[in-house]
Amino acid sequence: MKLFDMIIMCLRNLWRRKGRTLLTVIGVIIGCCAIIVMISLGQGMNAAMDNMLASWGDLNAITIYGNSRYVWVGDSSTSNSEDKPKLDEDALEMMKNLDHVETVFPKIEVDSNYVTVSAGKNGRYRANWIEIYGVDFSALKKMGYVPEQGDYPSGDDTLHTLVFGNEAAYQFRDTKKKGQNSYTYKQQMPDGTWSEPFFDPMTESVQIYINNTKKPNDDGTYQSGGRAYEFKMTTAAVLEQDNDWQTVYSLMIDMDFAKEIINSYNRLNNVKDAKEPEFSQIKLWVDDINNVDAVETILSDLGYNTSSMASQRKSMQGQLGVVQMVLGCLAAISLLVAAIGITNTMIMSIYERTREIGIMKVLGCFISNIRVVFLMEAGMIGLLGGAIGTVISYIISAVMNTLGSDTFANMFGIYTDGSSPISIIPIWLVLLALAFSTIIGLISGFYPANRAVKISALEAIKNE
Repeated sequence: MKLFDMIIMCLRNLWRRKGRTLLTVIGVIIGCCAIIVMISLGQGMNAAMDNMLASWGDLNAITIYGNSRYVWVGDSSTSNSEDKPKLDEDALEMMKNLDHVETVFPKIEVDSNYVTVSAGKNGRYRANWIEIYGVDFSALKKMGYVPEQGDYPSGDDTLHTLVFGNEAAYQFRDTKKKGQNSYTYKQQMPDGTWSEPFFDPMTESVQIYINNTKKPNDDGTYQSGGRAYEFKMTTAAVLEQDNDWQTVYSLMIDMDFAKEIINSYNRLNNVKDAKEPEFSQIKLWVDDINNVDAVETILSDLGYNTSSMASQRKSMQGQLGVVQMVLGCLAAISLLVAAIGITNTMIMSIYERTREIGIMKVLGCFISNIRVVFLMEAGMIGLLGGAIGTVISYIISAVMNTLGSDTFANMFGIYTDGSSPISIIPIWLVLLALAFSTIIGLISGFYPANRAVKISALEAIKNE
């Protein structure tokens, strides 16, 4: 029997018992819809989680902290001990050579006690407290820092160039203004307007002085707060608002200039046993989010304190995986019921077509042809139910996303960020659903098909 003839026979048999076939297909449709919709909810949760983490920081970035301060690691604040590896030039070179690392962005923190920062004529605007970081200006663009005003520092002479964080200018107070002469951060005023910094860093001059805590008085005593080594700075850019609080409220200067400040302060104040400045932080940019975990594991094994959005993403994905598994299992139950329905339909079909099976055997049909016919009918039921179920699933997904994610998020008790679709159906899920429903149909028809081929031809012909 030719394949085309078997397909025509299968379609004719299904159509002849269209009522029973329809009810069986409906069972498969329900099971297929349940699986697709439940898994699509899990995909929506994953997308919302990624969007949330991306808003906190870059998913491809790894931050390595130095030994000089407390850092936030996991769920607790832990102090770096002296036996931790140093973040020095050797460490920087090692990190540059790691596989999958595209960009390395080191920072040197200049202690706010080391310098006095002022702006305007005669230093009218004075920074109360401000963080200053020495960075590699050439990596600013790659690390995602975007100028709101000005442009990235460029050219050969960037030693005395500044880059302001978005709200760094709010750290300056007006020394000649009475009343409220400082804001610290952008805030809304009583009249509904937003506060503005007292000066424009792009137009006003900025000076940096190295503090001299051992400046002698006329009587030979010493006083704190003396200033020396004045550096006139040029502001290249004010950065856009981002999620890195260290960037928002800080100033960035050239890495070599930061080292010069630290070394000059140590010499000026007779600091004994001063060590070579180390990096307070190194930020790595990894080529792909899937490689972040491997790179971070290498650094952690070497003893470095690391932090990344990807590590938090991995933990959250584990929790979401459990939720997805529960949703999938619930959906699989309905498909199991559909499989039982297919088996029942095919067994009933055998009882009704016993005489037909006997005639096929007498006419010389191969046993394998008879088995294939029954398996093909069961597979067609599964495929048809899967196809219709996929279309209905897309409709359900569109309705859920249109009516609003919050409603369905509360209904199913799942997380959504409010901006991402709650249900996402990728193409691989459609193909998986079609293949799975077809395989379920074939498995369900296996027992009835074997039963059909075991029927005696003579007894089958006698059957009325």
